[in-house]
Amino acid sequence: MGPAEFNQQRTIYTAREAAEALPGQPYAAYVCYSDWTGGDHSTLMHRHEDIAEILLLLKGHGLYTVDLRRYEVTAGDVILCNSGALHDEFPQAGEPYRTLCLGIGNLALPDLPAGSFLESRFSPMFHRPEQFGDLMQLFCQIDRYAAEREDGYQLLCQYLMRAALELVKRMTRERKNVPDTPEDSIFWRIAKYIDRHYAEDVTIERLVKEFYISPYHLSHMFKQKTGYSVKQYLLRRRLGEAQIRLAMTQDSVQTIAEESGFEDASYFSRIFAKHVGLTPTEYRKYRTSS
Repeated sequence: MGPAEFNQQRTIYTAREAAEALPGQPYAAYVCYSDWTGGDHSTLMHRHEDIAEILLLLKGHGLYTVDLRRYEVTAGDVILCNSGALHDEFPQAGEPYRTLCLGIGNLALPDLPAGSFLESRFSPMFHRPEQFGDLMQLFCQIDRYAAEREDGYQLLCQYLMRAALELVKRMTRERKNVPDTPEDSIFWRIAKYIDRHYAEDVTIERLVKEFYISPYHLSHMFKQKTGYSVKQYLLRRRLGEAQIRLAMTQDSVQTIAEESGFEDASYFSRIFAKHVGLTPTEYRKYRTSS
């Protein structure tokens, strides 16, 4: 069984629809199947303020970052991203890489903060083959119903999402503590600052002044922790935000460019195509057309 089409993000309930039909309840927001085998189109650094995600790595391996912690991932892994968690993916170059993701809005589980699958002190990575297979079947069914969009499809997707949540709750009973806790580190504080201010003119000089750190130490630290310079890291954050806006809103490319931190829409289109492999308009069509 497989999703109906590759590289589609299918909306199930918008926030407005969910507020009217499912007030106060968790709801299936979207399902997204991605096959990045043919090019470098992975989703760069981004967050969803009101959506939590369950991501299945169907094929390939690489690195995945959740809230500034990097994890090795391989096919069969389940990755849980709480709403508001900054996340990023780094597929192994030159190899197939396929993911299947379910977005859930208004998530509320007992004894956990709103929008959370588990507390931040626990690892969001799980390798449970049996539950992975069950989740994949549920997600593929959701994808099929969302693609067909026949009467009652939203309700069917909602029931399947509820079943997926029950599987996730079982899976997280065997959670593991995160090996390191970077919340007090200078890197963590600077990275969080960039995340809050990425659309502004964030320069190395500004960061040096704000955090009383030498330019050399700042540059060395970011290269060591992320593999990117500060400028590259900032660019990755801006491009990731733009990708999400292109896939999930009808905002113009000009508006998205400006609100993601790019003053010039032409430059934005060029740099987006260079790093993503498609122009912003092509990417929007690639992710949302059915």
